[in-house]
Amino acid sequence: MKRNKLYLLAASALLLCGACHDSNKGMEPQPVEESISINPQAATVGSKGGMVSVLVTSSGAWTLAGDGDAFVTPSAMKGKDGDAIDFTVKANDQETDRMFSYTFTCGKKSAQLRITLRKKAAEADEQLEIYFPEGSNRLPQEGGKVTVLVTSSGNWTLEGRSDFVTPSATSGEDGAEVVFDVAANSTEQEMSADYTFRMGHREVPFHITVQGGVPERIEIVSKSEIRLASAADDRVAVKLKTNVDSRDLKAEISGADDGWLTWTIARPSEDAAESDVTAYFAVRQNDAAAPREATVTIRGRRSGEAVLKFTQAVQTRLEAGKTAYFLSPEAQKIDVPVTANVEFDVSPAPTGNGWLTCDGYSDGALHFTVEALSGVTARECAVTLTEKPAPDNAAPKTLVITLTQKPKGLIERVADMRKSRCYFPSLKNAAALNDIKSSGTMEALVNIQEARNTGSLSTIMGVEDRFLLRMGDTGVEWNQLQLATYNNNISDPSLTLSELNKWYHIAVTWNDYRIFFYINGKLVYEDFLVLYENLNLGVVYRGSEDDSNRAFWIGYSYDADRYFPGYMAEVRIWNRALSEEEIRSENHFYSVPENSPGLVGYWKLNEESGFEVKDYSSSGNHMRSEHNVRTQGNKQVGMPGLNYVEMNLP
Repeated sequence: MKRNKLYLLAASALLLCGACHDSNKGMEPQPVEESISINPQAATVGSKGGMVSVLVTSSGAWTLAGDGDAFVTPSAMKGKDGDAIDFTVKANDQETDRMFSYTFTCGKKSAQLRITLRKKAAEADEQLEIYFPEGSNRLPQEGGKVTVLVTSSGNWTLEGRSDFVTPSATSGEDGAEVVFDVAANSTEQEMSADYTFRMGHREVPFHITVQGGVPERIEIVSKSEIRLASAADDRVAVKLKTNVDSRDLKAEISGADDGWLTWTIARPSEDAAESDVTAYFAVRQNDAAAPREATVTIRGRRSGEAVLKFTQAVQTRLEAGKTAYFLSPEAQKIDVPVTANVEFDVSPAPTGNGWLTCDGYSDGALHFTVEALSGVTARECAVTLTEKPAPDNAAPKTLVITLTQKPKGLIERVADMRKSRCYFPSLKNAAALNDIKSSGTMEALVNIQEARNTGSLSTIMGVEDRFLLRMGDTGVEWNQLQLATYNNNISDPSLTLSELNKWYHIAVTWNDYRIFFYINGKLVYEDFLVLYENLNLGVVYRGSEDDSNRAFWIGYSYDADRYFPGYMAEVRIWNRALSEEEIRSENHFYSVPENSPGLVGYWKLNEESGFEVKDYSSSGNHMRSEHNVRTQGNKQVGMPGLNYVEMNLP
């Protein structure tokens, strides 16, 4: 007789054992709760008989009782936790199913086992039947095995074919067991296979299905069309929602064969839902004259995909030759030249309501209509130009143009002294600037435009190693005034020009023994001044200088790094010490009569062009100017002329 055996998976229970030691002596043992379970609890055996194996899990010893009679023989009638019992089942000699019941008992607990012995095939008529646990022919995506028991009155055959199902037999006799090995389904669609058991004129169909995978979903949460700035960017982030593991996501890129756009990684988004994923791309800088485009298809392991488009712009140009305009009081129209290779929005500040209107952009210029100024109070409006559309990976480029309307000021133009200098190529009247040790005044209007590092030096005017008004030094803040003489350096924290883009009037006056510092007309600091030698500021520059031959400069001394970091105007030298009342007199900061007594040097620094800086005093000692001053070899050189900036002061 052919024996069929069911192979069953089971998990065994762990026994918890405690070792006694001296510290546990005298403790009462804890009662163990009675329990018993078996696996399986039911089994079916073909008509030819077979074997059923049962695993017992119990809290203690157990016993077995049942009604198997002569058809079922257990391998043991009692045992302990973890035992496996084999039930040998004989062939069925009847044409009806036989049912057997057994009870495992541990204390007051019990577990039931039911065994079904399939009927033998009828001898008088053709018979063909199959048995399998209900629903076992419908498998999950991972596949598995399906066991079918055949009851037949004769030999049978199995017909059918599938790429993912392999039966253990295609023919047999009554009581045979056929195991169908079903492979995993790698698609998202349900797969099925049909087989037919045949015997004589009898046939029984058998249908197997394997569930498909969950459809891959990849959805772009951020924009599907991304506009990139021209600059390189190693972390362009694209937000996704997907049920695909981020490690299985890949990207196919078309339109970037030269590698300007590359996929780097996809990873779960931080502090987000499990389905939220961020994909990262790297972008090279676009130095070409035209934008470039690429299409990216993000794919999963199967059919999931999402498509996005990248466009990288060229380097944005949004520039104006001038960003500050000072307008006269009358009504007028003004054109502001703007160079742009992108579209932009124009947003005047609310302060322009009622008097400033933007009429649009054409022919490379913004057009404004300005209403007449009826009063004496100045008005100003900042107009902001903003690139549109903005890049998705960078802030839009902006440009701010300021229009100020006020009555005509005393100063309409100032010099930008950054990396610039003025000097005497020759002197018409050197004597006017010499022999001023006993008393004198230096003054200027200054506006710091950029901060400098601690320890840097910024020159206002004077002669290096002799008598030099400057800012900064070792141990002196970069924006703190200092008078450096051949005898000592004089400074104090109260002499700090603390704000950028603010006009300060500074004046330094001296007599034989004292020096006085004024800021915006207020005496801020005074100290002793000791000069053993005469003070001569009328010193020309002849192309080079050394420690024994230092020239008089405005905005420069010693080397190119000691420039003044901003604007200057109204630079003056007097051969007498001005009083506080004179310094604070009306409009003194912005202009003085050119024939004022004691005025021996007066450089307004308001020239519109050219390299000559006029001396408006009666001395007539005009200066020469240079910008872009730099070190070249062992010389300090520059380009002729200064950069002038429109201004309206006061």
